[in-house]
Amino acid sequence: MILSLIFFSALAGARIDEPETAFVGATLVDGTGAPPITDSVVLVRGKRIVYSGPKPSAQVPTSARIVDLHGKWLLPGLIDMHVHLDEDISPSAFPLFGVTSVRDVGSRLVTIQKLRARAAKGESMPRIYWMGRNIDESKPSWWGAVAVKGPEEVAALMEGMSRQGVDGVKLYTDAGPLVSKAVILDAHKRGWPVTGHLQKTKPSEASSFGIDNLEHVSTLFSELGRPAPKSVAGYLRGFVVAASVDVKDEPTRRLISILKSHGTAITPTLTVSLMPMEGERESAGVYRTWADLPAGWSKYWKSAYWSFISTYGWKAANFATAHGSYRKYMEMVKLLETNGIPIIAGTDTPAPWVLPGAGLIHELELLVDAGLTPMSAIQAATGRAAHILRREGDVGTIRPGRIADFVVLDADPLANIHNLRQIADVYKSGKREDRLKLRKQFDSATEPPPGKP
Repeated sequence: MILSLIFFSALAGARIDEPETAFVGATLVDGTGAPPITDSVVLVRGKRIVYSGPKPSAQVPTSARIVDLHGKWLLPGLIDMHVHLDEDISPSAFPLFGVTSVRDVGSRLVTIQKLRARAAKGESMPRIYWMGRNIDESKPSWWGAVAVKGPEEVAALMEGMSRQGVDGVKLYTDAGPLVSKAVILDAHKRGWPVTGHLQKTKPSEASSFGIDNLEHVSTLFSELGRPAPKSVAGYLRGFVVAASVDVKDEPTRRLISILKSHGTAITPTLTVSLMPMEGERESAGVYRTWADLPAGWSKYWKSAYWSFISTYGWKAANFATAHGSYRKYMEMVKLLETNGIPIIAGTDTPAPWVLPGAGLIHELELLVDAGLTPMSAIQAATGRAAHILRREGDVGTIRPGRIADFVVLDADPLANIHNLRQIADVYKSGKREDRLKLRKQFDSATEPPPGKP
């Protein structure tokens, strides 16, 4: 056993003289999709895992601190693959609900720097993977975006992003095919993943260019449906486009075939399609008893800042259209899963009524409602997500060499995905989070809406 531990320590980059902690007795769901392991042992040295699996035949080292998890379930820390920290007023909410890593898809560098500086001083928040500011063409379509005039300007933009320390890049709505292709090719040469929320480049085009990930299942319908009338604005437009689509027809099958052949992952973000439409009363019911809505967040979401994702002025017919289109989104997710398209979990938090952290748990519940198994839904926020991030050597699974980010549950999430709500403890880099303190911070969030740069 000791020789094995020395081997795993070398593999993980951990020093043999670092303190050891043994998490013993839990049913281990390791994020790889492998069958759960009962009465498991996970040995952590420093911040890294040095052993994970069945109870070893030899004794756990006597020097190790023992954490008894008999009767519990142990999962990797969850990863939210679509967040906007520029608009987040309580980043501590993520670890409170077991989200130990996030992929930020558009915030400013100054925001990321400030949050990382706060984390370095000991404030609890998730590990941040930053995709830089959204890349548009001609002019920014959003205050959080940057733009190039054409593909000839892409290399300079990407070099600047490299100096800023991005972990990948995100294409945005006004990037056309030539710019999209140039960004994807340049990013891949640098070893970066590329995601996109696209309109002027079709999903099938972006997939054929090699994009790693497409955001929002709703955007797949832009290639399949009739354009919305100019009189239809904002949040309603996507629902109106999707209303004209038959997800069982040949264009849908052709698009799915292209996505599959190129291995393009999809982040459905079902929460942001549903929760703002349902509003506070319905959304509060989703969170009641396990993630009750803080007053500060309810007030924040009612501010004028969020008018672009509001149902203000909608008629009964608009709500009927939106609910019908949402059902099509669910059907599309099921088709993607059935056809082997990688599904990863993201929320678009903090859009109205999409709580940081808790919103990801609800997203996984919605993915199961759409047809994923609980195991597949968990992978969408663990091992599969880490693979799309190109960070599978660090996060997403409970395997030797990975960072010791864990969620401890009181009930079996494979039997019922809603058991993800029953969090007993959260560990980040091998250290237990103070969830009582995090809850107090979450409840007291009162910061004003963000201003434009």
